[in-house]
Amino acid sequence: MDSSNFPNNYSNSFSNLPLGLGVPLAMNDGVRERFDHLSETEKEHVILKCKDARTKGEMDKIIDSLSPEDRDEINAVFDGPGIG
Repeated sequence: MDSSNFPNNYSNSFSNLPLGLGVPLAMNDGVRERFDHLSETEKEHVILKCKDARTKGEMDKIIDSLSPEDRDEINAVFDGPGIG
């Protein structure tokens, strides 16, 4: 997908995202739409969780929580130990 198809906020902000989050946002419309509808605070929490992920399984769980089929499970991303 050509980056010219993304809104301006994506063309500048993808470089600041963890690769494991940026790729799914670029490749999956449902994940991108769900991420777009999060508050800025929720987006920051997701980004920090992705940066803290140590395994592919942890990253997959975070991304899966953003999939449209699991809209109610976004709260699971925020469960567990605090960030930072």
